[in-house]
Amino acid sequence: MGNVTRLPAAAVDPMASVIRPLRPASKPTLLRNALIPDSDGDGYLRRDVLIADGLLVKIAPAGTLATPRDGGRFVDCTHRMLLPGFFNAHTHSVQHWVRGLIMPLPLELWVLQLIQHEPRGNGGWNGSESFDKTPALAVGVSAMLCGVEALLSGCTAIMDHHYIRNCEDMATAVAAYKAVGIRAFIAPMLDDDAELYQNFIPLCSAAEEVNRRAHAAGCACGSRGMRADGNFRERPGGSDAEKTKKQLALWEECVERFHRPDEGIHVVIGPVTAYSASLDMLRGAADIRRRHGLAGHTHLLETRAQAMMAHQHFPSGSAVSHLAESGFLSLPGTSCAHACWLTDDEAKLMAESGASVVHCPVSNLRLGSGVLPLSKFLEHGVNVAIGCDGAASSDGQDMLEALKLATIIHTASTPEYRDWPTARFTALTLAARNGYRSVNFGGDAGGGELLEGRVADVTLWDLTALSLLPRTDPLSLLVLGSRTQAPGAGSGLDAAWVDGVLTVEGGSPVGIDLPALRALIIILQSDYRSTAVTDPSLLPHTAAAEVEYRAAFCLDAPDGGGTVTPELARYEQGRTLYDPTLPTA
Repeated sequence: MGNVTRLPAAAVDPMASVIRPLRPASKPTLLRNALIPDSDGDGYLRRDVLIADGLLVKIAPAGTLATPRDGGRFVDCTHRMLLPGFFNAHTHSVQHWVRGLIMPLPLELWVLQLIQHEPRGNGGWNGSESFDKTPALAVGVSAMLCGVEALLSGCTAIMDHHYIRNCEDMATAVAAYKAVGIRAFIAPMLDDDAELYQNFIPLCSAAEEVNRRAHAAGCACGSRGMRADGNFRERPGGSDAEKTKKQLALWEECVERFHRPDEGIHVVIGPVTAYSASLDMLRGAADIRRRHGLAGHTHLLETRAQAMMAHQHFPSGSAVSHLAESGFLSLPGTSCAHACWLTDDEAKLMAESGASVVHCPVSNLRLGSGVLPLSKFLEHGVNVAIGCDGAASSDGQDMLEALKLATIIHTASTPEYRDWPTARFTALTLAARNGYRSVNFGGDAGGGELLEGRVADVTLWDLTALSLLPRTDPLSLLVLGSRTQAPGAGSGLDAAWVDGVLTVEGGSPVGIDLPALRALIIILQSDYRSTAVTDPSLLPHTAAAEVEYRAAFCLDAPDGGGTVTPELARYEQGRTLYDPTLPTA
């Protein structure tokens, strides 16, 4: 692994060498003759758009607005398309250090490899001492890379569900996003599990019988399970009351130090899941949100395993009902990532609560999690946004890639082609409008729509770039097409403004020196590795987790007995190509 000690001695603040000052939004900007999607139809209009004081002040027919006086900027947009900025509604920036590394694994086994191999893990930059010794620089640089990739794929805002050790980790991420210029909603991702890993894997229905057989056989290694004695777990892991207090205090400190919406930084309260956050922690999280008026974010029913765990962890058998009972779900600006395995009743509860779902199609396929039932959720009135997810499960932050997959994957869900989503709907409604609404930043004062009086979070696309030629439907081509990467091909994204500040110009970020960022990343992590290092069999705790995971889903009949209890047998159909039903006795 690379190590930060390889940096030159003079590099006191390595991130500073990458940052360039953004231009202040002190002067108005007129975008003349821009092509914009017609909000009342499927066509396009030519419009003049005036950006001033961080807002879309005026949108008028092309050629009718005067050039701003006193040094205002004029941009000829004859060959440009103006769009509302997309909102990358779910990601984990620190995963950039591990992208492309983890072998094909389901979420529950994949996440153990992420924890092991990210810079702060036991296989990180400083070996077994990485959690204490890896500097916050690792967190800041990955946030910078995450922000740049999202920005250059058309995002003007991002939700970073961000695992932090302390406020120093948070501070470097905040500094990185400010430098990039993207509007950042940062949700410190915290838990209060008493023992790490115990609530990541579902319980095996036959755990007691498996343990009894192992004991009767005199196996020194028990059942090869996750307990300290080698046996299978028979009940969910508990929480740590002192840890609960510390995590709630850390959220409070982050709010006090970093929540600065006027500076483009929004602190969001983000428990990792309902399984690794106790009821006391969820209630405490809801209380912090009420007192400070904050958005909330968490993972929800991403996988069949999490649907199984809902029955094992909660009296109601429903993670959605559990979040509702805690008071977390119904507060304004609640968004829940993935949600592939919600029942119809749970989707209705989401809609009634005003909570949003974040569709992450790339990572959900990469990890075999399933496919979100988009049309059903929309029928129930759920606000659905789009996210790239972390770069170790999507292996990038290309929002256009996520939009393309979100548009075409649902064609396999119904033969009624009139119900298939269009590229325009995915981009303008799900990724832009619904994305901003998911954090309660849409509507009259927010972003996500090209309307007068809204915040100037917008992107300008070069219609002469090879990726947007020949001339067909430019928005459809932007989402469904590809991007030719060659010096003379043209950059699809020409410019972007966030809160009226120019953040991309000529296809490059204004605030970041890309060659310097590339050089810094190479220095920090200079060695190549193979995906083979992420084989669960290589470490005792990941091997034990795999044994219990396979037993829970009857993948190895001798270990799991080949059956589950009746309440754990049936799952929603249509989320996977295989039948998710499990055998019962």
